[in-house]
Amino acid sequence: MNHTKSWVIGLSGAAILSASGVKAATLHDGAYDGGTYDAYFGPVQVEIMIKGGKVVSSKALQWPSHRRTSVSINNSALPILEREVVKTQNANVHTVSGATLTCEAYASSLADAFNQASK
Repeated sequence: MNHTKSWVIGLSGAAILSASGVKAATLHDGAYDGGTYDAYFGPVQVEIMIKGGKVVSSKALQWPSHRRTSVSINNSALPILEREVVKTQNANVHTVSGATLTCEAYASSLADAFNQASK
């Protein structure tokens, strides 16, 4: 039996759910950095801050920013993703139109951070 946690990607409510639909482990207070994932035009890495067992912030530590287009896309997409994580209290993030690669890398890094916070 596989005991690794899978985080649901998609917007579906406030509980942190595993792929099986069972409520996942409690989140432990602290700052947790996800892995760094390639978004084609550069790396994306996310950090979540947990206080009182709840996500109080999510922020990108790295994102594609070496091209004017990347800066424009990520200046729009990253704040949306960061707010969504705090609002939903989970790793369920929608793809922001026009920022698919960033969103996919963000979700992967976010899943890593949630996995660490639940250990």
